[in-house]
Amino acid sequence: MKKEVFIFLGLLSGLHALAQPNVVPNNIRSVNTLEKLYDPDGLGRTDMLYGIPQPEGKVVGNTYFSTQWKASTILLYKDEKMIEGFLIRYDIRANEIEVKTQSGVKVVGGDKVKSFIWIDSASRIPSYFVNAKDFKDKDQTRLSGFFQVVVDGPLPLLRQTTVYVKKADYSVQFDVGSRDDKILKKTELYFARDGQVTALPSSKKKLLPLFGDKADAMGKFIQDQALTISREADLITIFNHYNSLIAAN
Repeated sequence: MKKEVFIFLGLLSGLHALAQPNVVPNNIRSVNTLEKLYDPDGLGRTDMLYGIPQPEGKVVGNTYFSTQWKASTILLYKDEKMIEGFLIRYDIRANEIEVKTQSGVKVVGGDKVKSFIWIDSASRIPSYFVNAKDFKDKDQTRLSGFFQVVVDGPLPLLRQTTVYVKKADYSVQFDVGSRDDKILKKTELYFARDGQVTALPSSKKKLLPLFGDKADAMGKFIQDQALTISREADLITIFNHYNSLIAAN
């Protein structure tokens, strides 16, 4: 009987020893460690594995006006030569026209191209582009690249698309931001008069003086048609109407 009691007490002392708080190290019991077990990645969001490289960033996006190859006609400055029937695309940043030929892709510098037109294969809508170097800004600075002609006429409405790079802003410490550099596009609208381009005014009050002696008529037209200059589609309607008034005189 005494032997059985000693065995029982021995088992109890063993179990008591296993139940001591020091059996499981404090750092394993910590809330931080438990949270990591629930983290599907197995890592805290602010942790970094030293010795294991982080994913490298890459460049996202492209510098083309459109990556789609489009049927086109190109007008060169030299001898006003026309190049017709080729598929092209426009690299905005390089200011180059890429031409797809049977022998491969040929590149034409944008400074050699006076204008070009291409047809969208899906919509079948033509787009017209003119060289920006044929215009000056308010400081009489010659420009580069191309303007897309949104509305043609005595007072044309032009759009220029430019590209810029948004640099990677990833923070290892907080695991926020992007590891990638991103190529983004920005468009601005201009009107042209006497070879000078000016950024389109941002309010109706500033826009109406552009129409000279037609300002009152244009103001009434904008009001009657419930148009707003914050919408490009409405601006196209406005400029088309003004140019039709001038053409009718």
